[in-house]
Amino acid sequence: MRILPKHKGTRVIILIMAILSLAGLTIAWAYYSGINKGADPRVKDARILYGRFNMYAAANDQERILVLLDSIHDIFRSVAHYQNSYEIGVVCNNRASVFLTRAISDTLVEEVRQHYFALAERELDKGIESYRRWLSTFDALNEDEIAQVVYNDFMSDPVISGDKRAEAYMQQRVKDILLARAEMPRRLSVSYTNLGIIRRHENRLEEAVGYYVKALDLWEENLAAQNNLNIIFGRPVERHSFLRRLFPPERSPDTN
Repeated sequence: MRILPKHKGTRVIILIMAILSLAGLTIAWAYYSGINKGADPRVKDARILYGRFNMYAAANDQERILVLLDSIHDIFRSVAHYQNSYEIGVVCNNRASVFLTRAISDTLVEEVRQHYFALAERELDKGIESYRRWLSTFDALNEDEIAQVVYNDFMSDPVISGDKRAEAYMQQRVKDILLARAEMPRRLSVSYTNLGIIRRHENRLEEAVGYYVKALDLWEENLAAQNNLNIIFGRPVERHSFLRRLFPPERSPDTN
């Protein structure tokens, strides 16, 4: 396989990751900052905390991001309904992005770089496992069946069952689950792309290619996966328009 010179390939990967992170943060901001009367009060603080994500990311304050993610994780884990939710996978994959960004820094010694790659891979594996476990519960259910699961979970908690807005909370949760299920191929695709980046930096190219192909099978518009393949095979890097990257054909801006 023909590979571009390491420094050039690294710069391209950093650029691709920055674009991908921007898309992810934009979606996260639109979703998690949308606090309304239908938001589950038990995890409302997690949504508020996600509102700080962009601010810390813009300042490249990675330590605060990690502390923020730990707090969000603790909130979701404290409520039975969310302990095995897709939200846990989102937290793991956001942590992985921080560690991966650190790992590809040109200022690190190799031992430290490998340490961050290992941390990133651990979080990616945990995130993928969380997504798969969550899908095993919800993937085959229709909307009415999802609503029944939510009803059983929510009404078993006195905090919700005694709240006059319980119906609104449950309706919003069903909508959240349906949206998350539609987005799951994209989420998994990003996870496999990042695993591919780790393998590429380890010079395990066949494994890297396998991850990128898997990512593209899940989401064919994954520019990061495609361009990492292009780098490995010495092909030109592709560029999509900014809006196309943020909102691929199957997703429009008003569906955030």
